[in-house]
Amino acid sequence: MTVEREGRAAFVVRNAKIYTVDRRQPWASAIAVADGEFVAVGSDAEVRPTVRPDTEIIDARGRTILPGLFDSHCHAFEGARADLFEVRLSGTDNLEQILNKVRDATKAGIGGLWLKGAGWSLQKLNELSAESSLAKFDDVTGDRPTVLRDSSHHSMFANSAAMKAAGINRNTADVKNGSIVRHADGTLSGIFLEEACALVDKAIPPLNEDEKRRVALRAVSLYNSFGVTGFTYALASEMTMRAFKDLDDAGQLSVWIATCIATGESILTPELDGVGAPAIARRAAYRSEHIAVDFAKFFMDGVPGAKTAAFREPYVGAPGVEPHLARPFYKVDELCDLMAPLDRQGIHVKIHAVGDQAIRDTLDAIEKVRQINGQSGPQHSIAHLGYVFDDDIPRLARLNILADLCPPLWFPNRILENNTAVLGDERGQRAQAIGDIVRSGAVSAFGTDWPIVASPSPWPGLSSLITRKDPTGVVGGVFRPDQALSLEEALPLCTINVAESMGFGRRTGSIAEGKNADFIVLDRDIFTISPEDIAGTQVLQTYFAGRLVYCPSTAPELSSRS
Repeated sequence: MTVEREGRAAFVVRNAKIYTVDRRQPWASAIAVADGEFVAVGSDAEVRPTVRPDTEIIDARGRTILPGLFDSHCHAFEGARADLFEVRLSGTDNLEQILNKVRDATKAGIGGLWLKGAGWSLQKLNELSAESSLAKFDDVTGDRPTVLRDSSHHSMFANSAAMKAAGINRNTADVKNGSIVRHADGTLSGIFLEEACALVDKAIPPLNEDEKRRVALRAVSLYNSFGVTGFTYALASEMTMRAFKDLDDAGQLSVWIATCIATGESILTPELDGVGAPAIARRAAYRSEHIAVDFAKFFMDGVPGAKTAAFREPYVGAPGVEPHLARPFYKVDELCDLMAPLDRQGIHVKIHAVGDQAIRDTLDAIEKVRQINGQSGPQHSIAHLGYVFDDDIPRLARLNILADLCPPLWFPNRILENNTAVLGDERGQRAQAIGDIVRSGAVSAFGTDWPIVASPSPWPGLSSLITRKDPTGVVGGVFRPDQALSLEEALPLCTINVAESMGFGRRTGSIAEGKNADFIVLDRDIFTISPEDIAGTQVLQTYFAGRLVYCPSTAPELSSRS
């Protein structure tokens, strides 16, 4: 410890079990904090010289402490907006149950001029697109525009009032990388796939300024409650970047954020929110102390449940029906041409790729970018990597690509079952090769993809990285146990690896002297309990820059004295 740090601590936490995620010093029992930073990490004796007469001493009573966790992939603004203003559906809901929830939400006064919701399963796609379904939907909603996204947010069920408000009729053409599902006679079903959802989105009234602020605050507070102090916002717009920057300017942002700017209209970000090249050109206006903006986002394919994820071989077809073959949204040279100028500017590009062909073509495009611009460009990332070819895995490390693993579906679950039904057993069982990816040397990170499928809590996903079991216990069995990680292997995926990928690794992501004092106190020792029990972990306290930003009223008090 340097002399200038002696007697500096504003507070000290002692008698703790601290896992630092710092390879130089993995474990400690005490930390000292001053001016929002760790000024000492080590044993009680090593931290003691930082104490001054007015230093607060906190006895952790043996509790486990970790650095604040990070989410490598989320849609935080949209998740919080849904939490505040939208109807929640379930993946098990049939059409009748969906309509009942819509009816109840209307009675409860949820939403504004439009009613929005999400969560229905793509397994119900045929039921919702049946000829009678839209009429039933209209009967419940009347002339109030209503849109319901599936759990993946790659599809939308819109009522007639919503389509009318958006100017959509049977003559409306499909869009690139998206389609409007129609009946045999050409009439609209109300179902929109992929970027066709933007046709409806652009008609939805924007939130007012107070609502935007409430949503941004809700996103931050929810994340802090789960022990998360940073996230990569996977599909940002000028509207959402401004909302979070306003919080930071007001001293109310208690998370680190990297914003992946949408490169065009997409499944979550309409053009009116500020997207594409103009938003990228103006990105510096939204940079702040805790917000990094040199990131962009492309979609290379969709999702298997909607048969829009791009695979080398066709989807399994019904008897007598020609198998469907989905192609990547961009050709290799097209994606390379889009990425190369961003790479030259130092902009990190995140590419959504789920199917094996989409992943391979994305790797080929990045390899071309490296050949054109050199190997020293920014780290790019591939999101999801659900069905990567085995022989493509080593390319991730070689090309300096972050494996952005999300959402947490690496255990037996209904979505994987549905995917296997349309892909066949062999491809279905090839999913989620996370162990192979991590052990290949690829820098890997774990994201929730909230509100896509998962909640913002990282704990169930962390548990299932280790067990490969359903953390809810709803679906039994173990999925590809050979791909399981140890807890020590898994923790960097939601701490230091993400922080470094966001450009904040020198300031946060682990507990070390000189770093921001971002740490969390847990209700259990995740290193000694059953890995299954990690899923239920509760956070007792979350600190950001040495400031207590979350502590539930029900949390047991830690002993402290001044």
